[in-house]
Amino acid sequence: MAFALLKRDTGDGASDDSSGGASLKERLHAWWNGYELPPESSPSDRAGSAAGGNSAGRAEAPSGSGSATSGDDDNWSDTRRQLAQEIWSPGFVVPGGNDYVEKLVSGCSLTEAETMLEIGVGMGGGTRTIIGKFGNYVTGYERNPDLAAAAVRHAVTHDIDDKLEMINTPLRDLTLKPKYFRAALLRDILHSIEDKVGMMTKVSDSLKTGEAFLVLTNFLFDADDDSPELVAWKEGEERPVYPWTERELIKCLESLGIQPRIVEDEGEIYRSMVVDSWSAYMKTVKSDEIGEEMGREMAREGEFWARRTAALETGALKYFRVEAVKNS
Repeated sequence: MAFALLKRDTGDGASDDSSGGASLKERLHAWWNGYELPPESSPSDRAGSAAGGNSAGRAEAPSGSGSATSGDDDNWSDTRRQLAQEIWSPGFVVPGGNDYVEKLVSGCSLTEAETMLEIGVGMGGGTRTIIGKFGNYVTGYERNPDLAAAAVRHAVTHDIDDKLEMINTPLRDLTLKPKYFRAALLRDILHSIEDKVGMMTKVSDSLKTGEAFLVLTNFLFDADDDSPELVAWKEGEERPVYPWTERELIKCLESLGIQPRIVEDEGEIYRSMVVDSWSAYMKTVKSDEIGEEMGREMAREGEFWARRTAALETGALKYFRVEAVKNS
């Protein structure tokens, strides 16, 4: 989708009334509700038109893996982190908040002395929920340094830093203690890993003997699907994405001696969480309080999540929750 959300605003976040232009909030509201406002023209557009010119007066929201969009994984600025927490809740960069994390780990059983591996920590909101539920230790991995640092600060703020060991390193360099973790949670990361079997083998080898728990959520899609919504999603994601199907996922787990208990397609649940959170956030937005930088982040994030929800809605992209057990 291409929405003209990034038109240059005045300093207070509202457009010039004399030009009849819409405010940033009005443009975002129109975008989120699926309609487009009438096209506007800037003074330079009008001058160009009078001279027979063709100048473009607005900057379109950038998209694709080569732009500085929400897809720019290294661009977790203070503003972007603030926006994410306002949309998803403190400590989170993905939908669901505390309630969804509670659901994910509800089938696990950990003592206060045991450790969970959490891959895809984000800003630490899920970590806080897990430690609050079990009182356990967490070894957390986050490959983005800005998010990893934010997760540590979040742990300090909530007085759980003594329970968290934080790892920030390139994924290829990640090493895990063998037979150490009673449970592992992988949140929305496998689709961006080419060697999924290698990653899952590494995680499996790190699980304790006896009964150990594995929980993962992931985007699945078929390599042969070239539907426009899926193509747009792939091009706009923060990192290259690699196909995997439900069948391939289950085959991988079973080959490692991990038995799936729950395998659920939660694409509609995920999409609803995104829509509900964005809709609630939009009700709080006040145009005169939005600076230019925040306005740009809002537009970029909006485009990013619109691509995800569009691909999920078609069914070309699936979002699975898996709960599994390894007995060894």
